[in-house]
Amino acid sequence: MQNLGKYKVPVDYFIMFGICILFIFVAFIFDTPQRILEGYVRIHLSRSILITDYIALAGLGAALVNSAILASVNLLLLILNRRETDGKVISALFLTLGFSLFGKNLFNTIPIMAGVWVYGRVSHIKFPGLVIHAMISTTVAPIVSEVAFLGEQISWLRIIAAYALGILVGFIFPVVAEYVKRLHSNFCLYNGGIAGGFIATMFAGLFKSLKMDLVPESYWDTTYTWHTTGLAVAIAVPLIIYGVATFKPADSFNRLRRMMDESDPDDTDFFVKYGKTSYKNIGIMSLLSIAVMLFLRVPINGPILGGIFTISGFAANGKHLRNTIPILIGSTIAAHFNHLSPNDPVNALAILFSTGLAPIASKYGWQWGVVAGFLHVAIAVFIGDINGGLNLYNNGFAGSFVAVMILPIIEFFRSVYAMTRAKIRGRKLR
Repeated sequence: MQNLGKYKVPVDYFIMFGICILFIFVAFIFDTPQRILEGYVRIHLSRSILITDYIALAGLGAALVNSAILASVNLLLLILNRRETDGKVISALFLTLGFSLFGKNLFNTIPIMAGVWVYGRVSHIKFPGLVIHAMISTTVAPIVSEVAFLGEQISWLRIIAAYALGILVGFIFPVVAEYVKRLHSNFCLYNGGIAGGFIATMFAGLFKSLKMDLVPESYWDTTYTWHTTGLAVAIAVPLIIYGVATFKPADSFNRLRRMMDESDPDDTDFFVKYGKTSYKNIGIMSLLSIAVMLFLRVPINGPILGGIFTISGFAANGKHLRNTIPILIGSTIAAHFNHLSPNDPVNALAILFSTGLAPIASKYGWQWGVVAGFLHVAIAVFIGDINGGLNLYNNGFAGSFVAVMILPIIEFFRSVYAMTRAKIRGRKLR
């Protein structure tokens, strides 16, 4: 591995760089350099609110190049800050890779990440300890684009205002993110989405009070499904092979089995506990999410690929087959009951991102996992209206509502069951 002073760049970062190179390679196969450049500029000048599929907006090549560039910048940031790999790092990198296909770009993420750096300087916290916050905080990147590009005229004054606002958002994000953990007791994996939801809702209210109309977007590609499916599979399969080859087959299987027995919502870092076996889990979870989308006949485009990569990333930090499948079952059932078709964009994204509630299934059993998945879709289909599409991790915000509501109910029924069982045992002993 390459040396950076006394710091050795983890091989995991080279794996992620490899995915970025694959993205660029595929981009130039299916698009010309001119179209990629034109599309790349169009991405940076877009409002980028939900749902802005960069593939539909700018073409497959430009979307993949944007994703590869932003993920590479984040990788360099991790390396320069000598950050070692753990589950949070892997999750953040896959989030960046996925959401750079629908909402994130260099223009709208730089000021927010800079704001996190300013927060570190003011609070005397070294930036290496905040780098994950900086990466996750870009969930509200559309706030920057919205201020800069809402309307027909673009001016330097608006761009300066957008960047100043982005720095402010980044400055307050770590504080909000740490506070909202208390709401869900770590039963929702998307804590950054919850923090982003509150921040985006606040700014959406401010914008509307200033008569800034947050006009929804609807860019949704339906033409590149097999291209993007092939790309996702081409990433998943080698990761499974790598995860299996790292250990003896029996040891690899035992590690995966122990991983699926995990039930502590406060200790979900599979990468630290099980090492390279996490890559096996990442690949398996990727293939599962691809299969679910194809089964529901959902076109695999930028947002859906982002959802798949989110599941992939959190397979290193909380998700596995045993706690994810019940959530997917509940969310899929819910998608067949609401007024939208099951493969509607809102339903499809809610199904994928509902898996952020996987710790509920781990801790309380598959039955409650099904209930949580069902409730998540019921809430997620409308909650985006609250923050005007300014929070890219909108399903994390929805998940917090489910967790806060369902956890006391679960505990109530568990206590009633325990009391009833104790009384029955007492009667038998008599």
